[in-house]
Amino acid sequence: MNRQWMTAASTFGAAAVVFSAAALAQTVTPGPTTTPGATVSPGVTMTISGTVTAGVTGTAVATGTSVITGTPQVIPTIPISTSIYVPGGTGNFPFADPAFANVWNRTDKVVASGQVSRTWFWGPGPNSPGLIEQYNEGTGKQRLVQYFDKSRMEINNPAGDRSQPFFVTNGLLTVELISGFIQVGNADYTKYHPACIPMSGDFGDTLAPTYFAFQGVSNTQAGDHPAANRTGQKATDTIDRNGTVGTDASKGSLPGVEFMYFDPTTKHNIPKVFWDFLNSTGPVLNAQGQVANEQLIQPWNFASGLPISEPYWAKAKIAGQVKDVMIQAFERRALTYVPTNQAGFQVEMANIGQHYFDWRYRNYGYCTSEPVITPTAPVPAPSGTAVVGTPGATTTVVSGTTTPAATGTVVGTTTPAATGTAGLSTATPRATNTIVPSGTALGTPSP
Repeated sequence: MNRQWMTAASTFGAAAVVFSAAALAQTVTPGPTTTPGATVSPGVTMTISGTVTAGVTGTAVATGTSVITGTPQVIPTIPISTSIYVPGGTGNFPFADPAFANVWNRTDKVVASGQVSRTWFWGPGPNSPGLIEQYNEGTGKQRLVQYFDKSRMEINNPAGDRSQPFFVTNGLLTVELISGFIQVGNADYTKYHPACIPMSGDFGDTLAPTYFAFQGVSNTQAGDHPAANRTGQKATDTIDRNGTVGTDASKGSLPGVEFMYFDPTTKHNIPKVFWDFLNSTGPVLNAQGQVANEQLIQPWNFASGLPISEPYWAKAKIAGQVKDVMIQAFERRALTYVPTNQAGFQVEMANIGQHYFDWRYRNYGYCTSEPVITPTAPVPAPSGTAVVGTPGATTTVVSGTTTPAATGTVVGTTTPAATGTAGLSTATPRATNTIVPSGTALGTPSP
């Protein structure tokens, strides 16, 4: 199989792209003062009546008759200071680089100002300050990143040409959440664990399929699952929370479900509703600071990446109501289609930036039978150029230190994440640190 899609971590840019649907079918992360419920550890079949408090943080709550076949262990989520992360873009974080601000301005400034009514492409603003993450081809094997509701912005080569559209890239977050491999270089990965976080629906929804549920039907480091060319046929496949697939022929009567495009690289089909969405036009803020009607994605896969699964129908609880939703995984986004939503609000993007941050840094989304690995604390960028000001408003560029307070004590020195060939058993899990809920980070993590 051609693996161009897997090694393109720095190939596709975070093109200036916008979409025209409201975020109605997305899993919203809890607020900054709320910690997701703790996860019950592997090896236990149980339903707990009452409340279980997980050590320093997290509460697992379930009701019913308990049937326990092992020793339960509650895996607490890790608290993150509001100086490091606030979902929803309400933390008033400065853009970590002027290039990040430029990308956000083109698509989302017109939404923030009320000039355009549509869903966010990135979000109302940054969810984090600039963070440093491992990237083996970067300066010092690091790169600057910043999280938003819908994605993660990255600068792989700070010495590159800032005028080029690929200077700011857009993370392959879907691939990592499904596979359980964190990408640390163009072709380097470290084994973590897949994410049992619902791809659509209300936070904590128990109906919608998780990212892990898509592992058996997606192309990732955990394995390839290509499909035949089905152009002209209808999208009627189904999937449940556990990844069990089936068919619902009645879905073939819904509008926009016929397949319009077959990608020859990843060998997956895209239905009309998603193909139209990815090729749509709309108002953007152009380089001259004027609102203009342009093709939103140039080319169509700049924001989403290529499809890595077929579309699947599933059940999800959205705003408290159970609905039918079609979900398709792309390298950089997960797209959803809810035909019962009002026109213009049927196709949406998942809040994958929120999902990914919770998974990678907050210990959230453990799946049954997965080994417990304590995540490494997020590392703020120690210095650099920040764009200060409210997103959407006039900004001032300043240079200096933008290091927020650490949220926990890292005991010992972090070893760089091991690298290897994706999908092979020779991949070495990254080092595990002991996280103390409060205190000061001791030592400097290795790049």
